[in-house]
Amino acid sequence: MKKITILLVLLLSLTSCSEDLVFNNPAFIGHNDGELWEATTYRANVDGSGNLTITGIRGLETVILKTNDTAETLYQLGNTTSSATYENEFGDFYSTNNEPDPELQIYPADGKINISEFNSIERTVSGTFAFNAFDSSGTMPENFNKGYFYNVPILSIGNVVSTDPLVACQNATAVVVTTKTNYDSVDITSSDYPVYCGLYKTALEVKLQQCGDPDGSMQDLIDDLGDCTN
Repeated sequence: MKKITILLVLLLSLTSCSEDLVFNNPAFIGHNDGELWEATTYRANVDGSGNLTITGIRGLETVILKTNDTAETLYQLGNTTSSATYENEFGDFYSTNNEPDPELQIYPADGKINISEFNSIERTVSGTFAFNAFDSSGTMPENFNKGYFYNVPILSIGNVVSTDPLVACQNATAVVVTTKTNYDSVDITSSDYPVYCGLYKTALEVKLQQCGDPDGSMQDLIDDLGDCTN
């Protein structure tokens, strides 16, 4: 029943994407700069640290989605441990962890991967994605949106070891960096302010738990944000 519900939600959310869109099972599909992009081969793997990698390949082009967990939740992209990359047929490489040229845009690369189902019994993963990525120079962007992957086979699941506290702290710090960049860029009077403020506050709270707060400075930042209303 859960899989049927996911399928219906994906179908309904994508009916307006394109008349050319055909739902396949399994599938890895998105729109690259407005053009339909459909992988001909796809796979997923989980490494020994619990990181999930989902790969879609079309000819010489490759899209790789990485999340730092297999939990069924939303993963934000942009200078974080979760990421999305795209390599085109000419070997040009784009990543959400590459910073854009400030003259091109002040906002960092961004995106999201939503894991809607991770089925460790049947070894498949389903969800949606969208992202803006840049090349190493930060001057060339690539956009993928309206993306979804459905029942992509998980070829291997590593034996997950206990999480290293240092790695957990580094991951939490990376999320704080990204959410602070977004928070600093939004005007306090904007309707988006409560959203960006809430994400930044949550990231700080997670960092406090993972890294500690010996001088209390992190708690002061959290307290100063209040309830994130403008």
